[in-house]
Amino acid sequence: MTLEFAGKTVLISGSARGQGASHAKRFAEQGAKVVVSDIRDELGEAVAEEIRQNGGEAVYQHLDVRLTEDWDAAVARAEKEFGNLNILINNAGIVSCDAADVCSDDMWGNVIDTNAAGVFKGIRAAVPALKRAGGGAIVNTASMMGIVGSWGYAAYVSSKFAVVGLTKSAALTYAGDNIRVNAIAPGCVDTPMLDEEKVIMASNPYWDFDEWVNTQPIAKIAQPEEISELVLFLASDRTRYCTGSVYPIDGGSTAG
Repeated sequence: MTLEFAGKTVLISGSARGQGASHAKRFAEQGAKVVVSDIRDELGEAVAEEIRQNGGEAVYQHLDVRLTEDWDAAVARAEKEFGNLNILINNAGIVSCDAADVCSDDMWGNVIDTNAAGVFKGIRAAVPALKRAGGGAIVNTASMMGIVGSWGYAAYVSSKFAVVGLTKSAALTYAGDNIRVNAIAPGCVDTPMLDEEKVIMASNPYWDFDEWVNTQPIAKIAQPEEISELVLFLASDRTRYCTGSVYPIDGGSTAG
């Protein structure tokens, strides 16, 4: 059996847990050499070790996506360990539920620096390596809130709309270099970040999470593995004619 990503190297930000860890394991199962990266070093090392124990190839690299030097080091590590970089998955992100009138400068800056500038810095660092490899694919993680917005979430919604715009700009810019750039727009996914978000929102008398889930066309929370299938699809040669698009994976939440 031919593995879809045999001979290819993927760098995944925020891959110590949740969606990123799921992506890392699925890419490894399909033959990719994986650079697991995160700020949660112990968890990230564990993900890389699990991949190796299961017969895959993986290393862990500390990466704070807000820092240019961390991005440069991560890309360099990919090329040093595995010879090239073919795929970048900009997955890292944080959430803030605050409305604009209560969102602090520090919260705004941290969310924008992580979710939007982090994607920008990842693209900037990876593009030269992707060019050296003859092209490749970038998949950015936006959100359904980057398509339709949401009550509150001022910084988060703004950051995810920025990811959508950056995806389209980069797709147009690098198409001639054989680099495709797309984004996914997940809805609610069963991850530690969702658990943290639910704790924050529990004190909001106008918001009932379970009621909201039950009003969606597909009335359930997604599992990380379901999101991974779309990420792998967009990174693969099966979508070699797709670039500059945003793909909702939200149970139909943005369809209406």
